[in-house]
Amino acid sequence: MIQKEQLSAITAKLTEDPMTSEKYAAHLFELLEQIIPDRIGDAYRQAIIDGDAERAICHLAQYYRQRPAAKVPYLVAIGEPYTDAADRAVNGYMRVVNRDWHFENGDIDFLFDPTAIEGPLNHEWLWQLNRHSWWKTLANTYMATKNEIYAKAFRRQLLAWIEQTDVPENWNGPGSAWRTIECGIRLLGSWQVAFDSFRHSVELDDASLLLMIASMHRQSCHLIAHPTQKNWLMMEANGVYTFSALFDELYDSAEHRRTAAEWLLRETCSQILPDGMHNELSPDYQLVVFGCAADFYSLAQALGYGDEIPESFADVVRSTVHAAILLSTPAMTQPRTNDCYTILLTRFTRGAAEALGDTPEYRYFNSGRTEGTPPEGTLASRYLPYAGFAVMRSGWDADASYLCFDVGPLGMAHMHQDMLSINLWRGDEELLYDDGGGQYEVSEARGYAVSGAAHNTVLVDGMPQNRAQPMKYETPYDAHWISCDAYDYAEGIYADTFGAERTSPAVHTRQVRFCKPGLFAVSDSLVSADGKEHDYEVLFHLDTTRMKPSDVYPGALISDFGRKYELLMVPLDQPGVPVETETVSAQTEPRMRGWYNGRNDCDLHPAVTVSRCVRGVKDYRFTTLLIPVRAGDAMPEIAVSDNGDVHVVLEGTAYDFRLNALER
Repeated sequence: MIQKEQLSAITAKLTEDPMTSEKYAAHLFELLEQIIPDRIGDAYRQAIIDGDAERAICHLAQYYRQRPAAKVPYLVAIGEPYTDAADRAVNGYMRVVNRDWHFENGDIDFLFDPTAIEGPLNHEWLWQLNRHSWWKTLANTYMATKNEIYAKAFRRQLLAWIEQTDVPENWNGPGSAWRTIECGIRLLGSWQVAFDSFRHSVELDDASLLLMIASMHRQSCHLIAHPTQKNWLMMEANGVYTFSALFDELYDSAEHRRTAAEWLLRETCSQILPDGMHNELSPDYQLVVFGCAADFYSLAQALGYGDEIPESFADVVRSTVHAAILLSTPAMTQPRTNDCYTILLTRFTRGAAEALGDTPEYRYFNSGRTEGTPPEGTLASRYLPYAGFAVMRSGWDADASYLCFDVGPLGMAHMHQDMLSINLWRGDEELLYDDGGGQYEVSEARGYAVSGAAHNTVLVDGMPQNRAQPMKYETPYDAHWISCDAYDYAEGIYADTFGAERTSPAVHTRQVRFCKPGLFAVSDSLVSADGKEHDYEVLFHLDTTRMKPSDVYPGALISDFGRKYELLMVPLDQPGVPVETETVSAQTEPRMRGWYNGRNDCDLHPAVTVSRCVRGVKDYRFTTLLIPVRAGDAMPEIAVSDNGDVHVVLEGTAYDFRLNALER
């Protein structure tokens, strides 16, 4: 049998450091102990019997170099030359969570965090560095160019990572390269693509190739021993399943594959709500869970394990895609609710078409609305009662009016204090935003972005909403949803706590009426809950710094985006109480206001907060008309009678409703 000392002689050729050589040797010894000899072939089995380490390493590496490629596209490099990005990675230029850092001479320190030096502190920088996403870039560029400089850089980085990192005592804590979510992400994607590409390179010697497999096995075992929960477990389980299914020559692969499959089946079905939304209520993490479930399904089918997955699982996965479709904006993106960056709808529909089979619904969006058909039903507006999203739209066309009204719970993770907030679009232009909450950093901007003060809702005595429950609705939320040809209507009630002390000064009821096809009326009723007088303030956020008065109606404001559409905001508030109106941009004192804090697609930058405030009253009702208007077109005609009847003429269409009866 092969002894560890023999392997040390082999790994000494990879490094001048004896301790590193011993570490490499330990990895290889573990791998050889796990390999099923009969799966590799007679020559390998005989080398093991003879105790010939060099022959065994040679035959095992040859086996992995010559075996067929994975049968699923997402695990194989597509062979596109991303030369500029690949060259930057070779030379140590890293961009992680929108922060750049250069490792001199291309020597990456996988345990270094520049945000700990420069601030604001963001532990995600080091964690996400260790997802090695740029290895896909190196692999694709190598497969397209066959330039061995990329293979050489990959080998150098691989060996450095194995040398530098070990499982720390607090493996999911700051500074760890072995946080379980990263292990899962490496195993389900970047490491597999890199392995499949660079295994053919002359620059990747046999020992280094096997060290990569040995490290993947260690990571898989780490995940089996330390499962977590929520979306993390989906990624961890997908990583284990991917490695174990692809590398089934190891003794523990079958058991690990079955365990990971059990986790994926259980967690997908338990995390997806009856209306198809993921229970964290973030399209970002909806996509994560969908991707893990769809990839697991595809890989199982491709490798012959499809009979281990019940058909009902595919139905649950389909429901996540359908929910994303119903939630999608006219720009074919997802609204940014809870922690979220801008998610393209086609990331769901293309993945679903590949994994589950094409449908007219998927084809409609994948073709940019030129083929297929939109979701069935005479009305495009829908309500998701467990997620609490009332989606009002004029149609499925690219120029539709759209509003998403959030009457839902907090979500099981990544939550924002955003109940009753709204997002508003016309066509592909976002007119009222939810920015998605910024980076996961320790900063005032991050705290502001997840608070009620940064959402399109209300403040009471300057305090934003601040609730701890519910995180999930066990039964459908009754939003008094109405959807018909003429209008949509929904309402929600926030009767929970406000401010850091979580007091209960008032109850906020918001009613939203969409007068089809182009006018939204938002009524905000504030009622004192403690019998005292309060200050009430309604907020709206626009990604511009330019607002100007409009003479269409007293107190009206209009945006100055300089795009196809502007947003006209018309106050029809309760009479008899003076209302203070202000627009604020880039304010930092006494508190942040007027900032857009994006995730990975848009950095922190000045925006505008529109505020209307009444002071010292027990009860009050704000009403706001939100009217997308085409730049250069005539302004709407607006008339309000003494009894509260509203008459609006916009683009030749007349709209009539009553202020105190928006649902009628």
